[in-house]
Amino acid sequence: MSRRRTVHRHAVAILGTAALALGLAAAPTSAPAAVAADENLPGVPEPGSPADVWESWAAEERAEAEATDWDADAATRGCELQEVEISDEVDVDYNRAMGAPDDLSTHRVDLVEDCSSAKAERLMSSAEDGATGDVSTTALSRGTSCSSTHGPGTACVYKSGGRVYASWKYRGSGSVKGFLRIYRISASASSCYRGSTWLTGPNSTWSSGMTRSISKTKTTTTGYSGHIWKKVAIGHTDWGSACSRL
Repeated sequence: MSRRRTVHRHAVAILGTAALALGLAAAPTSAPAAVAADENLPGVPEPGSPADVWESWAAEERAEAEATDWDADAATRGCELQEVEISDEVDVDYNRAMGAPDDLSTHRVDLVEDCSSAKAERLMSSAEDGATGDVSTTALSRGTSCSSTHGPGTACVYKSGGRVYASWKYRGSGSVKGFLRIYRISASASSCYRGSTWLTGPNSTWSSGMTRSISKTKTTTTGYSGHIWKKVAIGHTDWGSACSRL
């Protein structure tokens, strides 16, 4: 597949818990659902800051994304970049998590990668054999975390270049449809439960061997749980997850 870079300069979606247009009737939120507010990282405006302060910050983050060498970013994971798409969106969940105005326009980066190299496979095999994202652990790990999923694939969550990522590599045959979602969870959590929605990716199709990722600027240090939701006859079903303190 030839590499494709797409940059959307206008808001493409208004997202939020009140407008779940992805058929999530079959996607309940597991308790505990509430996540305590975390302090924003240095450089991120304080919650409740004036709209123009947030808009200036968002514009700087957008410019940084456009200037990023995404080929080099993929190479750090042993992957080869195939597509990158930078989209503006109004994501109410993301905005509220950092105390920004609901209507703030920010950006999301979606990647398609070939992660079939030995280095990539080694980095994605950090989970125990046969593990799934729903298996309880004593505490969240730090840094990159990957887990085998119920569906044939590997889910990962990690941070890179000031961003939080969730990815899923499909290891089955044919193709499947679904989307990625990242939840904020307690930094002291013992499992990859579904907490407060932080970022939702687009409905997409995975072909065999394909890795898709979604990412957004990291604004707090907390637990993040990345899930792959597979399209089924009615709605979506949770196919597995990975989680980490990032």
